[in-house]
Amino acid sequence: MPPSDLHRPSSLLLHLLLLTSSLLSRTRAHQGSSTYGSSALTEWRPAHASYYTADPEDAIGGACGFGNLVKVGYGMATAGLSEALLEKGAACGGCYEVRCVSEMKYCLPGTSIVVTATNFCAPNYGLPAEAGAVCNPPNHHLLLPIQVFEKIAIWKAGVMPIQYRRYLLNVTSFIFQFT
Repeated sequence: MPPSDLHRPSSLLLHLLLLTSSLLSRTRAHQGSSTYGSSALTEWRPAHASYYTADPEDAIGGACGFGNLVKVGYGMATAGLSEALLEKGAACGGCYEVRCVSEMKYCLPGTSIVVTATNFCAPNYGLPAEAGAVCNPPNHHLLLPIQVFEKIAIWKAGVMPIQYRRYLLNVTSFIFQFT
């Protein structure tokens, strides 16, 4: 009886390569495709950040649908992104390094944080951006839990000018979710 194709070394190697390729493509899909480059860190870009004070654990899942963020491994270092940053959901799961700039009265010098995009910062079309609708297009805005915001700025700052850059994590640090 002839051996099956799976028992041949060349066939087994091909199947392993296909499986690895499939896992990596799922990881990239989970991370989200983006208009950003493929380097580990992109250039710093200007934006604004604000915070919310509700218990972050009440915001289970967010618009990206990751479920309980602590249980699935994201923790509380998360962000809601404005429409301009969320890219119709493509940025979900993406990581961003964020630092405070310009506002030396409130910035904590030399600090930065890395957050994961897990939610949507909804626009308020009833107000112009300069009147408090910070998440309206075309604004680039990150909405952070207060515990995270306070790692880069004093809470009294409210809405802070920041810089952000895409921060690509090592593939081994991703959480694999197969649905």
